[in-house]
Amino acid sequence: MTEPLFYQCVVLDNQDPMMLGRVRARLLTDNYLDMVKSFKPPFNEEKDKWTDRDPFIFNPLLPYFLYQVPKVQEFIYVLYYNKDFKYRNQFYVQAMFSSPVNAPFEYYVGAQKFTGVGVQFTAPKPIKNQNGTYASIATEGVFPEPGDNGLLGRGNSDVIVKEDGVLIRTNKYKGTLNPQNTPIGNNKHGFLQLSTFAFDKKIVDNKEIVEFDEVVVLVNYLIEYVIINPENTENSFSGYVYLYKLKSDPRVNSKNLKVDSRIDDLKSLILIKEFMALPLDGTISFINNFINLINSQNKVDGRVIFVPQSKFPIYYRPSNAMYEIISSSPQANSNNKAIENTNNIYKKIQLNATADFKGYGLIYTLNQVGFPRRTKKTLENVFKYDNTPSTYGSFGADKIFLLSQKSEIPGKGKINFDGTLYGISNGKYVDEIIPKTSSLVRGEELIELLNLIVRFLLTHTHSFPLLPPLPVGYDGTNSSIILTELQNAYNKILNENIRLN
Repeated sequence: MTEPLFYQCVVLDNQDPMMLGRVRARLLTDNYLDMVKSFKPPFNEEKDKWTDRDPFIFNPLLPYFLYQVPKVQEFIYVLYYNKDFKYRNQFYVQAMFSSPVNAPFEYYVGAQKFTGVGVQFTAPKPIKNQNGTYASIATEGVFPEPGDNGLLGRGNSDVIVKEDGVLIRTNKYKGTLNPQNTPIGNNKHGFLQLSTFAFDKKIVDNKEIVEFDEVVVLVNYLIEYVIINPENTENSFSGYVYLYKLKSDPRVNSKNLKVDSRIDDLKSLILIKEFMALPLDGTISFINNFINLINSQNKVDGRVIFVPQSKFPIYYRPSNAMYEIISSSPQANSNNKAIENTNNIYKKIQLNATADFKGYGLIYTLNQVGFPRRTKKTLENVFKYDNTPSTYGSFGADKIFLLSQKSEIPGKGKINFDGTLYGISNGKYVDEIIPKTSSLVRGEELIELLNLIVRFLLTHTHSFPLLPPLPVGYDGTNSSIILTELQNAYNKILNENIRLN
């Protein structure tokens, strides 16, 4: 039988009195109590552990400068300098885990999932799919990527060394790790990042970008015109022009209402105008004059038709029956004269000579035909790229402190750093450090306030010698604005979440 290269152990104790990262552990094939009973004189659990008599001590195989100690009841691999003399010169390395989500602790049995006996254990949820994509996009960035080097903590902190940077993180995921749940990345984590970029991107100018967004509005009124004898050959046309009030409905908003929309159930007749025996040009003028009348006037024949605030938008178009003739082909309609006449009229119906829409259109406000649009102006940066490599450093957290062992703010006292060698506690921050630090100043905002004050000092005038200055300087600087800016300075100029002493 081939002798194993590594042996499997479970950790019994990790509190090395020498602080060298040693552990007490037993081989899975050994019985701890039987071994203890076999000692002569008997092994004393209180006095003999961590001494030369203790056979269960394993030294870390990793150098001391890579300090990583497993927890009690976790799985380790051990190897011997000479396997014929076990319990002397024996070393260990932390065994693998069954999943990254078990990093806080994994019982030694479950940690054997990917060993020869692991087929009997249920597989944990994978972090990635077989094609390399994440099973959940929310997990991306939580764990080190292949190709990067990582120094991982047991919980929510790690150090990632990339090809072009170093990232120290804490609070990198939300909540706690749980094998039953998908880890969710936390974008509000604390971090220190140092990066090298192959080129430097700089803002050298900016340009104004103007965009137009269509505004969707409900159409309030509808004008429809119809020729009742479109087939006549005598150049003598009769018909009607109607004004309808439209019900509030998504079908009649400016996006959905079309020249051929059928909305009879949403129309209420307000006004009707008849014309008879008019020539082609007269018919066109009659319809256009009616559209212009409704556009420009609130009264028709002395009768109040509109409340100005709810008049627009107004849509004008041919009736459905007339539009069917306009849009039909000669093959589908035996009366080609009707098609010719209705098209000649339709092409010249418009609010005014400058309107782009012919035959139909939306009057969204007085004298304006088209679709209401919102103008949006933004400044877009113009960049320049420099091929010289550059380095960037950033520090992000909810609260940031820049602390000096030697400095103190007059009147606030010096910070006592005793007991902080292994880290500053939350209580220490709240009870002492915050009261003894001050908010950091935002430079550009401070310059703006100083510039405002200086302008007033240089441009103010007095109504008479020895009297207080007038509140407005001759360049328009106002003392009340200065007072307002001073009141806003606590939030605008000071950043209370970045503090220093």
